[in-house]
Amino acid sequence: MKKVLTTLFAIIALAGTLFAQAPQGFNYQAVVRNAAGQLIVNRPVSVRLSITRGSQTGTTVYQQVQNINTNANGLLTLVVGENSTDFANIDWANGPYFLNSDIDPEGNSNYTLSTSQKILAVPYAHFAEVAARLDEGYVYEENDPRFTNWGFVYDSLRNAPTNLSQFNNDMNFLTPQDLVLSLNGDTLSITGGSYVILPVSRGGGSVEWDSIINRPVNLSDFINDLGFITAEAQGLSDVMNINNNAYGQIKYVSTPTDPLDAVNKAYLDAELASRVAQLNARIDSLYSLLTNMTITITNLNITYGEQFDSVETRMHDYEHPDISGTLPGIFSISAEKHIRFSQGNLQYRPRIKTWRFAVNQYDVAGSDNNNVFMQAYCSSWIDLFGYGTSGWDGGASRYMPYETTTNDSEYTESNDGDDLTGFYANADWGFYNPIINGGNQMAQWRTLTYGEWNYLLNLRPNANSLKGMGTIESTPGYILLPDDWTCPNGVTFTNSNSSYNANVYTSATWAIMQAAGAVFLPAAGSRTSSTTSNTGNIGNYWSASHVNGTTGYAFHIEPNANNMTNTTHYSLGCSVRLVRDY
Repeated sequence: MKKVLTTLFAIIALAGTLFAQAPQGFNYQAVVRNAAGQLIVNRPVSVRLSITRGSQTGTTVYQQVQNINTNANGLLTLVVGENSTDFANIDWANGPYFLNSDIDPEGNSNYTLSTSQKILAVPYAHFAEVAARLDEGYVYEENDPRFTNWGFVYDSLRNAPTNLSQFNNDMNFLTPQDLVLSLNGDTLSITGGSYVILPVSRGGGSVEWDSIINRPVNLSDFINDLGFITAEAQGLSDVMNINNNAYGQIKYVSTPTDPLDAVNKAYLDAELASRVAQLNARIDSLYSLLTNMTITITNLNITYGEQFDSVETRMHDYEHPDISGTLPGIFSISAEKHIRFSQGNLQYRPRIKTWRFAVNQYDVAGSDNNNVFMQAYCSSWIDLFGYGTSGWDGGASRYMPYETTTNDSEYTESNDGDDLTGFYANADWGFYNPIINGGNQMAQWRTLTYGEWNYLLNLRPNANSLKGMGTIESTPGYILLPDDWTCPNGVTFTNSNSSYNANVYTSATWAIMQAAGAVFLPAAGSRTSSTTSNTGNIGNYWSASHVNGTTGYAFHIEPNANNMTNTTHYSLGCSVRLVRDY
């Protein structure tokens, strides 16, 4: 089966190849990895190499396509441009140049993995050719202003200038000949016409302010041309002559001094009282309106809140449609994530290559698992599987549901093992396989990880009171209760991990528990090769998490020993109980 590759990690080495005669070409190396970071080893791949001028998408001056095998380290090595006329004709001085590599890991021409980088080292053959022409007396002229790697320093030049007098004084620096000074009064002149005014001392005739005789000292000595107001008495007419905005009258209405003012004050008082009354009436009306609006908004919040809750519920139902085979109980597997369990343990019939859920939660295949030795010809329903045996060929030697080898390392795609997630999600029994009574489509179910099992069993709120051992219709096992558990009338439940007899139910009483969301994990035993044992005594339920290259995490069921274990061998046939995200 074709293995999907999505990512290339490449290391490209450019170096002039060194042979007895300088050839045209340079080495190219790349390390090929898949999306999980694993090396693609000892496999043929197709490589297309292009050299472009100016940029990564510039003019293509050379291209070669070559099929080559990666080695045991995922490394491929080839020579770019060897024995190629097009490569020999590249003008390396007319750069820059870029090397673009495209790789099809399947060895075809579907190039999806690409890298590009600037060529920083010109092939040796080019410089060898230049050296040969120099030996023949050929003269090269350097006219590229970007070239700065001359092998000379300034003091090695012949006839190099050593004195400033050999340069033009374009900066007009002063020389001793320019510094001829002359003094005339308070003016200092320099040859060429430049001059400065020198300060003169008091003894030389200068006069400072405080030595002037009869100098003015008061503001009254000056003319008030800015019109400053003085302390002298000024009447209303004086002010109004400056600005007559008062229209000839200034009145204090609050304390009238004549009859007209008294009339005006009475009118204004009445007008103010009327306006205040109108304002109070409007405030009362506005308060009443706001009160009615508050009541209306409250009612709208209630109405729309109920409608929003209804829409939210309908949206959730749309995004998480009920699929056949799903139990009603909702269980937390982290602080944010919830799931629902399948109706029973996963079962497989090799003869017809069909998956299903057990009809009842307490149904187990038991000794029918012994028929697994018939492999693809087994016509029994089996329910004990090795790790990652979904039937997906992801590189493991043993990946079919009926595998019986006890070599644990054959059940995984790498030496260190892999979780049944991410790139290896197809190895999860629920992700890769349609289940006839569970929606009959791929990617609708999955296996819980170690962390999710651990949160469900030990970390969710009230975890200890929501689990315990029990027996249904003579089948021992383990009971898990949903987060919102309320025990129905007519049945009881006791939290006990010491005995399968702690909770005993008939099919009728268990139907009541199941309708309230309870889940039962039967103790279906285990299988080594083609031998099933301990049915009804113990149970092991796979997680999607690996421990190392030979063991994975599983939930172990046994009186006084109900816990997550990290010593479950990949080859051990264990039960699988799938879930759907809620």
